[in-house]
Amino acid sequence: MNFEELQKAWQSQNPGATVTINADLLLKEVRRNQHHFWMMIFWRDVREVGATAFLTWLFVYLAILGRIWSLYLASFACLGVGLFMLVDRWLQRRKRPVTNDPLSSCIEASLIQVNHQIWLLKNVFWWYLLPLAIGTGVFVISLAWKIPIEGRVSRSEMVCLLLGSSAIICGLSFWFVYWLNQLAVRKHLEPRRQELESLLAGLDQ
Repeated sequence: MNFEELQKAWQSQNPGATVTINADLLLKEVRRNQHHFWMMIFWRDVREVGATAFLTWLFVYLAILGRIWSLYLASFACLGVGLFMLVDRWLQRRKRPVTNDPLSSCIEASLIQVNHQIWLLKNVFWWYLLPLAIGTGVFVISLAWKIPIEGRVSRSEMVCLLLGSSAIICGLSFWFVYWLNQLAVRKHLEPRRQELESLLAGLDQ
């Protein structure tokens, strides 16, 4: 019997009926489910922090090599995103509910983690996409300003052309990333939160 089957069996009990579900078995399944979720989040953060660390190094290297000051801002944006994720994970590890019931404590810990992930993904524009967009925009403007101008195209027109093109490309890419995050919230995290809330409410009855 897996976690979902145990949860349905637990919730199907009548309020006045005697609960026949093995609490130890339910606790084991909840912890297994919790561990799987935490490991998934952990490896996602490892990939994200690793990518931002690599991009930070790459942009600094290219900035020094090509003497492009705007790449320092791009590297700072990547560094900021990576540090935010590290600090956020450290703060979340300190949030552990303290209750006398190990099953209730385990469910509450899972619920806290799920709620926080929902908050992160719903606000991914502010802490993830916006810093990268600012860094990219400044780099594109500085790059357009250094391109030699020939013909009838003015400097301001060149800046507007490159900035508009990059805005369309980056805008579509960032929108796709934002859409994927909101899809994950609706398809995976919201149902999981509802399941945990329902299970926790069943324990209180």
